[in-house]
Amino acid sequence: MPSLDAAETADLRRRIVDAGIDAIRATGHSTVTLDDIARQADLEVAEVESAFPIWDLLMVSIIDGWVGVIRRDQALIAERDGAVAYVRSLVEAAASDPAMVRTRLAFIGAASDENHAANGWYRSSYAQFMQDVTLFFTRDIVAKREPRTVSPRFAAEQLIALYEGLQVQSTMLDTVDLLTAWDRAVGFLHFGWSEGA
Repeated sequence: MPSLDAAETADLRRRIVDAGIDAIRATGHSTVTLDDIARQADLEVAEVESAFPIWDLLMVSIIDGWVGVIRRDQALIAERDGAVAYVRSLVEAAASDPAMVRTRLAFIGAASDENHAANGWYRSSYAQFMQDVTLFFTRDIVAKREPRTVSPRFAAEQLIALYEGLQVQSTMLDTVDLLTAWDRAVGFLHFGWSEGA
């Protein structure tokens, strides 16, 4: 296999990540194989292995690709409508893509294992998400979309806990409708924020 320059390698990796997302949606994360991903990308298995020699790092790249696209696509909502609307748009994206939600939840536990190859990525990604939502909430307070009676960091922690928790519940309980549950819970949060709780 000929050696690739940096741009070609980046293009190849993007192609594999996109194929991985499609393969997981088709078969599920627990049964998807390197062959499935290679076939979806129209590549040889060896080409996929050369780009991603460690399976867990391939899976992390697939999850990161999916999450990254959603967060970038929804960033305008944060600027226009605020932190709560932004995180709700992420919940909406999750509700429409349950296979990828299950994949992300299955692998996010690796963040607690300091020996996992992707430990640093999981932690830095999560920390960046928290920083982003905190910043969006700070802007909301300045713009008077949210009350001054709550800490932006505290509000971000609550929003992200709700975002994560409802996704877990939606994978475990058939009775949980993500968006309905989100809207109901955020109503209680807003009440608490306005009371300074």
